[in-house]
Amino acid sequence: MVAPPFAGAGTPRALIAGAGPAGDAVAAGLRDAGFDGEIILCGAEPVAPYERPHLSKGYLQGTVAVDRLPLRPREQYRELHVDLMLGKMVVNLGLDRRTAVLDSGRAVPWDRLCIATGSDARRLPSIPEAIYLRQLAQAEDLRGLIQRGERLDIIGAGFIGCEVAAVAVAKGCDVHVHEALEQPLLRVLGAELGAFLAKVHREHGVELALNVESLSDLRGAVLAAVGSEPRVALAEAAGLDVDRGIVVDELGRTSAPDVFAAGDVTRFFSPLYETHIRVEHFQTAQRQGFAVGRAMAGLREPYSEVPWFWSDQYGLNLQYAGAGLPWDETVIRGDLGKPPFTVFYLRGGELIAAAGVNDHHTVARARHAMQARARLTRRQLEDPTFDLRRAPA
Repeated sequence: MVAPPFAGAGTPRALIAGAGPAGDAVAAGLRDAGFDGEIILCGAEPVAPYERPHLSKGYLQGTVAVDRLPLRPREQYRELHVDLMLGKMVVNLGLDRRTAVLDSGRAVPWDRLCIATGSDARRLPSIPEAIYLRQLAQAEDLRGLIQRGERLDIIGAGFIGCEVAAVAVAKGCDVHVHEALEQPLLRVLGAELGAFLAKVHREHGVELALNVESLSDLRGAVLAAVGSEPRVALAEAAGLDVDRGIVVDELGRTSAPDVFAAGDVTRFFSPLYETHIRVEHFQTAQRQGFAVGRAMAGLREPYSEVPWFWSDQYGLNLQYAGAGLPWDETVIRGDLGKPPFTVFYLRGGELIAAAGVNDHHTVARARHAMQARARLTRRQLEDPTFDLRRAPA
């Protein structure tokens, strides 16, 4: 990226509402595509954009220090002439006058606008004492609780719940996980891989209750980890199209001119999957955000990639490639109970996702095959000697 000259009077201004991974990437994409106007990156948290996955992994464990969290050095924003406005939240997009309003009351005119407000933890009003894990300050509080070795009741056995459980029990906490479904991560990984993870957690000392219908046995600190919700209030108030996220096209354009959206808050059209998808993962937020920034600068290069993410639990590395779409068949490469192994997910005979445990090479090759829309047989998927990159498109 090449930094532009300082913007002068009459130069265009891009305002990015949300300073998470997506917002940061939008700013980078704008500059990468040659945008030479002003860029304002406005975020509600008082800290510069940082790597959120560490909050439930290395930072919570104490293996990743706080100074390793930022996405880029602070001076790089100055070099790129990106004006960071931290601890400032956009409360009105101001589409009619192209002037947003901050919670301080300040008005910020814009020529191009991107909503990158991300998502928030789904709340449990029935448990007012519950804590949540979505921001750095919340992770700091949770880390202190875990270091004290207190009992921790976790509601939800999704990725956040499972990762926190793994850290907390390793630190000596009495960990109880309460899950409404039949297995952990059932909707994403299916029953077989979910059952494997349940067994692993129990073997490490986690009290895991499944098919939970009531939460009457909460005796410790309570972490609610029951999913997330896109922060769409600004878009709804502005009259933009919203349907389980801000609806955008393959370039990140909303239903209003010169207004874009990126990251977790969006349900974007994927040319690869030929449908709108919503993905709540760090890498997708960055990659799609970068593409949206380039589109804001005038380039027409659709974001069309296979999403990918990872999870670390008890020394096991779980990697997933796919968009979490429904499947009707699974194929297993290796012994599901003995890592390394990978579960492939198919719909109508087509490979649409892969989840591997300590098997990152297979997942990476499966992602390559999905990106190429390769045709794979069941025998090829099962055969550990077959290189998935060799399959014909």
